[in-house]
Amino acid sequence: MKKIKNDRLFELFVSLLGLIACLSSQSSNAAEKLNVVTSTQDLASIVQAVGGDKVEVFSISSGNQNPHFVPPKPSYILKLKKADLLVRTGMDLDIWLDSLIESSRNQKIFRNGTAYVDASMGISVLGAPASKIDRSMGDVHSFGNPHYWLDPVNAKYISLNVLNGLKRIDPADAAYFEQHRQVFLKTLASNLTGWLKKAKALSGVPVITYHDSWPYFTQRFGLDVIGRIEPLPGIPPSPRYLTQLIAKVRSEHVKLIIMEPYFNHSAPDAIAKATGAKVVILAPSVGGAPGINDYFQLFNYQLDTLLKNL
Repeated sequence: MKKIKNDRLFELFVSLLGLIACLSSQSSNAAEKLNVVTSTQDLASIVQAVGGDKVEVFSISSGNQNPHFVPPKPSYILKLKKADLLVRTGMDLDIWLDSLIESSRNQKIFRNGTAYVDASMGISVLGAPASKIDRSMGDVHSFGNPHYWLDPVNAKYISLNVLNGLKRIDPADAAYFEQHRQVFLKTLASNLTGWLKKAKALSGVPVITYHDSWPYFTQRFGLDVIGRIEPLPGIPPSPRYLTQLIAKVRSEHVKLIIMEPYFNHSAPDAIAKATGAKVVILAPSVGGAPGINDYFQLFNYQLDTLLKNL
């Protein structure tokens, strides 16, 4: 009898261990997050907002890097290899990403794959070339200006593209993603009202920019871009061109020179010294300056920085 009782206790113990292992496995599976890789921190911020606790997001570039040129690293290939979803800027801005994707051999994140998201889909593009482009035009993007995330209204389309990508790879959590996107859109609408009110003081203010990064931003918030330090995209200014630009800055009473943190300061500083205009460094992306940790903080920083320097 004692042996039978011990056998039954052993069987019960084994069954209990099996139940614990099963529950532990289910808990582990439930805790697993989708690995999402983005080309920029702006996209990472929006993916995090839509994906919530269901996603783990990694951005290949940082906000203070030039998004046109990101040096490849073996660690990026490993991240892409393990990615459940890839979200990229598109429009040839992050063309450097193509070789990394190919090296990852992760077929589902290849172009047109189920886990591939081009965040630019649906955007009303500015600066699309009216004719065939060639090298004499500088580094012109064939699909138009790719800095579309700098108009916060475009986050509606970016977040929709992210939502559709997440739903494709995780249809069971579609309602969760839908709900989080709606919260994001409500927060966006509320912030946009405040941003536009704040930007009234910037309406019609003449500025020059270093690179052609800002048409979406300046159009949304009413600044008047009267020239650029680069005569053509990616082409440095000649002394003669700078002399002409200085004359224009004086005649147009330009107050602000907008530039990104990764460009050379010599030309902007020379123009400022000759004209009295102020050089204002704006963050082109989330993470581009301390305190810009999400998409909403990006526009708070841009507008506050511009207003402070008027």
